[in-house]
Amino acid sequence: MTKKILVVDDDKIFSKILRDGLADGGDGKYEILAAFDGEEGFETAEKERPDLILLDLVMPKMGGIETLKKIRGEEWGKDIPVIVETQLSDIESMGEGVALGVRGYLVKADYSLEDILRQIEEILK
Repeated sequence: MTKKILVVDDDKIFSKILRDGLADGGDGKYEILAAFDGEEGFETAEKERPDLILLDLVMPKMGGIETLKKIRGEEWGKDIPVIVETQLSDIESMGEGVALGVRGYLVKADYSLEDILRQIEEILK
């Protein structure tokens, strides 16, 4: 069964690279969805009910933590696994994310596509 992964990131080039890599590296196991700010991310999650969300922290309109709080506030969003990706090593946001049930953190400059695929596979088992 195909799993839906929602990538929420305002960096359209990074998002495309990530989405293409997940589609290719996942060997057809994943349907990749995209949103480019927090509001669109929430709306897409509400409509599509993804199996996993990759969520950037720093975005326009609504930041990642605010988006995650909104998702967690909905019955359908309480248990969706979330991996936060950021360019920051923001300890305060990481603490908030842990409290909101974030399953993983990826600092954008510090991971490979293989790393993220491995994390996704582990979470979606």
